[in-house]
Amino acid sequence: MTVAKDPRYARYLKMVQVGVPVMAIRNKMIMEGLDSNLLDTPDAPVPDGAASSTENEDVPAASSDSESSFSD
Repeated sequence: MTVAKDPRYARYLKMVQVGVPVMAIRNKMIMEGLDSNLLDTPDAPVPDGAASSTENEDVPAASSDSESSFSD
């Protein structure tokens, strides 16, 4: 899968097309754990590390479940 077809990156590429400042987009990508350098190479394959970043988004939900068990 290419960067342009990955939904995590496609939204940022769309922002570039509509005129959002690139530095703002890069900062947002970094905050979300994505590689901002991939804005320059939309036809590059998606790196394996990017796929694991979405798996990490599920971790806080799992930890919040364990936190609720402490309050029982």
